[in-house]
Amino acid sequence: MKPIITGFLDHQGKSTFDEQIALALKHHIDTICLKTYNNRPIIEISDNDLKQIIQTTKDAKIKIGVIDTGIMSYDLYDDKKHKDALDEFKYMVKVADKLKASHLYFRLPIFNDVIKEYDVISKRLDSYVDFAMRNSKKIILLPVHDYKASVYAFILKKIKSNVISIAFDPVYIMNNNESTTTSYRLLKKRIGIFMARDADRHGMPKLMGYGATDITEIMKKLFRDNYAGFLSVDNQFSETVFDDEPKKVGFLKSIFSTEKKKKNDVLTELSKKIFPNEETKNVTYDDILANQIKILNLLFK
Repeated sequence: MKPIITGFLDHQGKSTFDEQIALALKHHIDTICLKTYNNRPIIEISDNDLKQIIQTTKDAKIKIGVIDTGIMSYDLYDDKKHKDALDEFKYMVKVADKLKASHLYFRLPIFNDVIKEYDVISKRLDSYVDFAMRNSKKIILLPVHDYKASVYAFILKKIKSNVISIAFDPVYIMNNNESTTTSYRLLKKRIGIFMARDADRHGMPKLMGYGATDITEIMKKLFRDNYAGFLSVDNQFSETVFDDEPKKVGFLKSIFSTEKKKKNDVLTELSKKIFPNEETKNVTYDDILANQIKILNLLFK
C-alpha cells in the first residue's frame, strides 16, 4: 500500500476553499488536510458551510484525510482549560465524522518533565484517545514547544493504542538540534504523517534533498519500512519566497531591498534546479509543488 500524498494546500490559511480544491485537482491530489474554511477555523463554521464542504469535495472527488482541531496547548494542570479543550475536541470529532475525515491533529499540553509528570499527562491524553477510539478516529500529534523526539517516543510507547501517532517533521527536528535519523529510529513505528519538506540551518526552505535535514535518507528508510501513512507536501516557499512584502519607506527601504535581493537569489536558485535547461524561465509556487510531488511519486511508486 502506497503512502497518501496530501496537504492543506492553502498558503497558510490565505486561500479560499475553492482555491484549495483547485490546487489539489491541478496536482492530482485526491486527499487534503483541512484547518480553515475561507479563512475561518473549522470550529467556527456553520452547518451550511459544512454542507458546502461536503458537496464541493464530493463533486471534485476529493477526500479529507486530516482535520486540524485548532486546539492549542494548555497548562497540564489547568482543569478548566482541559475541559474546554476536550469539549472542543469532541465537537471536532463530530465534524470529522460529517466530513468523513479519519485523522485529527492535536497538540500536547504544556509540561516540564515527561517522566515525572507522566501520570497526569496520561490522564489528560486518555480522555482524547478514548473518545477518538469510540468514534473510529485517529489522533496525530503535531510537534510543539520544542519537545524532543524522545518525549514523543516515551509517550507513544506508554500509550500502546494505534489510535495515536506523530507528525514527523524533519525541519522541526533539525531546528530542535536533534538528529533526524535518530529521531526516525525512535518514532518510525508510530508516524501518522510525514512532512515532506526541507530547509537549511537558517530556516530557509529548500527543495527536498538540498537542505540540512537528511530528508533523502529518511525517505529511503520510509520506503524500506513500507510506510503507508500520509505524506504532506505543504512547504514554506509560499510565505518566505512568494508573498509580497508591504512597501517600506525611509531607513526600512534598504532593509527591504536586501530581503528582496535574498528572495530573488532563492528564486534564481530554484529556477536553475527545477529548469536546468531553461535559463530564462522563472519558477512559480506551482512549479515547486509539482516538482516535489513528482519526487514523492518516484520514490514511493
